[in-house]
Amino acid sequence: MPHRLKKNHISTKWSGGETTELFIFPEDAQYKEGNYQFRLSTATVEVEESVFTSLPDVDRTLMVLEGKMELVHLNQHSSLLGPLDVDRFKGDWVTESKGKCVDFNLMCKGSTVGEVKGYNLSQGENLALDLNGRMNFIFVYQGMIEIDGIAVGEGNLSILDTNSNSGSILANEQSVFIEVSVVF
Repeated sequence: MPHRLKKNHISTKWSGGETTELFIFPEDAQYKEGNYQFRLSTATVEVEESVFTSLPDVDRTLMVLEGKMELVHLNQHSSLLGPLDVDRFKGDWVTESKGKCVDFNLMCKGSTVGEVKGYNLSQGENLALDLNGRMNFIFVYQGMIEIDGIAVGEGNLSILDTNSNSGSILANEQSVFIEVSVVF
């Protein structure tokens, strides 16, 4: 399955930590201008409590990668998240977070929808992929994996060929990675 790696990510500080943009679509879009269909990022939350920036017209999916976080969506629902747990919510909800963590974010706009799945594989473990997005991604948070025999290391984002709907992953060592499928 052909794919390309994105190794150079853009990191910026925010009031409670740091965020790293892994991918934005279209690729010439700017997050601050809001002219994107979807965006993948990670963030460190280094303060015990914070309030999320309001993002009208954005559907958010957040997964904790490390640590714990409680998300309280005023007049909606609350979620207590540990590693690889996911919460989905609207960007314009008043959202408070409690707890320090590292998280993974998918932000979608308009008719764009996405799915985020997290995996923790032991060394030598295999996984069959079922790719169902128009665009599909694998982000290696920890460890080293092979995607159809091609090594992908920690911190890299693999953008998978959309002409394929399946593939396989082999963990070369204990590995935590995220699979993202996006349809627009």
